[in-house]
Amino acid sequence: MTRGGFGMGLFDFFWRKPAAEPISDRAPVPEPRCHHYTLAHLALRDAAFEHPLAVLSVLASPQAQEFLAEVFRSVATHCREREPRPDFQPEDVKIHTVRVSRYPCAVIEMPTPRTAAEAYFVAAVLLADPTKELPVSKEVQLRYITLEEGFVFPGAPPRTVLAEWTANRTHVNFGDGPPPQLEAFVAAIEGKLAESR
Repeated sequence: MTRGGFGMGLFDFFWRKPAAEPISDRAPVPEPRCHHYTLAHLALRDAAFEHPLAVLSVLASPQAQEFLAEVFRSVATHCREREPRPDFQPEDVKIHTVRVSRYPCAVIEMPTPRTAAEAYFVAAVLLADPTKELPVSKEVQLRYITLEEGFVFPGAPPRTVLAEWTANRTHVNFGDGPPPQLEAFVAAIEGKLAESR
């Protein structure tokens, strides 16, 4: 099935997988906003793992905002019963293309979280050296790392949580994260990649 102008079948995930997925640090706080959570934790994640080269390429291109708008339309369809009107628009989402060590990375900056599990940033890191010939898309490894609002008890200072979604849709919680700033998030990702070497 093809949707919109990208023709990559990126948005079929809503029709083949269950929408609700538990995450390890969910706490009894107000539910995350459907549009916010679904965009960061499900839609972009699934697209990135299914088509890593295509998604990283489009996010680094002039078509990046058009791509985000198309993903957001699918998210809005998915969320329409739970949350008929989103409180942000695709143009409120920022895209940063950076290098993490030697790897290309697209960082998506989300609107400010309001509750635990909503993301400040998500990063898709392509584990391929762009100075060499890239392998076919299905052979490329990808890391999908998030910086989320963490649960705190009343009166406690705010905190972030550094986490990662794996290709098999497992949510791994690394504990306290850095301040919600782009440079600090990129540095935290570099640290995680270094641990894996």
